[in-house]
Amino acid sequence: MNANRRTALGIGALVVLAAAIGAGIFVWSGSQAATWFVLIGIPLFVVAGIALYVRGVITRSGTSEQQFVRTRARSTAEEFQALLRRVQELRTAYPDWDPGIDAQIESAVGDFETQGVTVDRETGAFDLGKGVKSADLQEFERLSNETERLDDEVESTFREFVAGDLSRRERVLDRLAEVDLADPDESFSAPGASASIAECRDVIDGARDATRGTIEDAIGAVREMRRGQHRADDGGAIEADLADAEAALDRGEFESAVESVLEARDRLRDEFSGSFNEELEAIRDLVDAVDRAGVDAHVEASTIDEVDRIDAAVSDLDSALDLSEASRHRSDLRRVCLDMIRTLERRLADHAETLRAADLPPGYYAEPAAVDERFAAELEDVDDLERFTERWEAAATDLRDAVETADTKAAVVDAYDDVSETIETALAERGEVVGDDLPMRHADQFLGLYYRRNEGLEFDPSVPVLRRGDVETHDVTVEVAYEHGSERPRTATIELDGGGYSEAVTVETRVAGTAAFENVPAGTHELSADPGDDAFGAIERDVTIDGDASVSVEFLERGLREQLCADVDVDMTEVLPDMRSRLESAFAEEGYVSTEMDLPVQDTHAACLLAVWSDEAGHGICRSDGEVVVYDDDQIERELTNVLRYNVDPGDRVSFAELRRNFLSAPVPDSVIRDAVGGVDGEHSVAVTDTGLEINEH
Repeated sequence: MNANRRTALGIGALVVLAAAIGAGIFVWSGSQAATWFVLIGIPLFVVAGIALYVRGVITRSGTSEQQFVRTRARSTAEEFQALLRRVQELRTAYPDWDPGIDAQIESAVGDFETQGVTVDRETGAFDLGKGVKSADLQEFERLSNETERLDDEVESTFREFVAGDLSRRERVLDRLAEVDLADPDESFSAPGASASIAECRDVIDGARDATRGTIEDAIGAVREMRRGQHRADDGGAIEADLADAEAALDRGEFESAVESVLEARDRLRDEFSGSFNEELEAIRDLVDAVDRAGVDAHVEASTIDEVDRIDAAVSDLDSALDLSEASRHRSDLRRVCLDMIRTLERRLADHAETLRAADLPPGYYAEPAAVDERFAAELEDVDDLERFTERWEAAATDLRDAVETADTKAAVVDAYDDVSETIETALAERGEVVGDDLPMRHADQFLGLYYRRNEGLEFDPSVPVLRRGDVETHDVTVEVAYEHGSERPRTATIELDGGGYSEAVTVETRVAGTAAFENVPAGTHELSADPGDDAFGAIERDVTIDGDASVSVEFLERGLREQLCADVDVDMTEVLPDMRSRLESAFAEEGYVSTEMDLPVQDTHAACLLAVWSDEAGHGICRSDGEVVVYDDDQIERELTNVLRYNVDPGDRVSFAELRRNFLSAPVPDSVIRDAVGGVDGEHSVAVTDTGLEINEH
């Protein structure tokens, strides 16, 4: 039996003995003593067994110790070998990668040789020499740690290399994307900080394959451009550039391949530039012709949308290499324009058929020559786009005018029976019909057709109005009066409108005046009266004329709030709660609020807001030189009282301007001061003049 087996059996016997002793203690002394023996006694027996084994190894001949050193040397050399092979493999796959550890590897190889291990720097093969028996075990520990560190450095530098390579790949693709030969959104994600070499290789290999595929597609795209309708004259040089690109791609030289592709593209672009510009100009001319023709209302909406789409697409073309795409848009636009002409021809034919079948009076509708033309068939034979555009616009304009006329006439004919009853009723009641009496489009056409089908009528298409031949007319007088007079004349405007009659008369007066209207047709008319003064409200009402008549109009004065809010379409009472605090703060700080201040509403609503707030708060409000001012009327009266009692003497004169400048808290107008002075009791007699106050003795 060899020593190792004997030692193992000895250790096993010690463990069995310890277990037996533990069981005896449990039986004789109880569980507590047995627990302490398990916690302390059994570990001591195990340690003793291990010590027995180690001693047996050490006390034997020195052969086992040398074998241990040799084993450690082999395992460390294998680690170093794996490192060298990994570096060599990566360098072979990626020749442009440099780990930067050559000097450190050279030093490690020397350290291995010092310990009796020969290592091939290229292949990693090693040989354990006789000297390894006396090697330093601690040195192999150090070399193992150094190998691990170098392995980490290899991973780190390779990750950095991959990130840089991805950045170069993206720059290559960006150059192709700038000329629409690659997807501008294509990019590559760098590996994470803890990514393994295998993961990094997957990333870089995938990026290079993707870059290769993109460049191959770009080569194919440029080559396909040469096969279009227009061929480049310099085809040999272009093909040579593409061949250079393919050769560079085979060598993995992506930047060089892209340079050759771009060179070929530039040659092709230069050859195509003239034809490209001509094509774009011809397409834009046809789009402009469609806009000028104004056929939107008579063709399918989808065709107009298609023209807009083509126009937008052509606007995005900025390279002569887009010539083939421009030609495709040209073909699509030509097809859409032909469809428009066919649609117009069909609609004109349908309307013409309807009108031919109707019993129309002479002069109502004359069939245009365009009905018998075959514009679409003629245009199909025109290949030159410039001539096509010219002829298309002329045809579209003729057809548009013919369709608009025929469409209107046909619609009137279809609905005439119903509308004619309305016309007949109105003529019977009022003796005339105007276009506004018919609640439909083309009222003038209905009136014209009725006129041609019935005798004894008068028709004025400029109004339009249809009357019986003996229309009764009367004279009308409008008496104008204001609620109170004024120092300056006012100009009122009175207007009568209805039954084909429309007339306006102005009246200048301080209090009352007269407006005369002659030959007013019998019937109901709208009377409008504008007072020409914002202080009074306008008047609108209907008047019925069945003989010579006199009508009275009285303009009533409006309150200031009504005047200020007349043109405001917002209910300021609902807005006021949000504004009240700011208005009150401004009032408390300044002593008044005016539209000249920065108010929290639109300028057009400010005056109305102040009017509503002054009513609610009980403040005074007035107009002053176009400005609306809200003020404390009690405060103004107190201030004037103080002036008259303490600041003036008999014979003094104080102007309104001086009062506002030196004594009053609000910039109120002269009229407010006059009214307030009338309510002040003072020691002196006060005379109010046009410009201020004169102080006299009682």
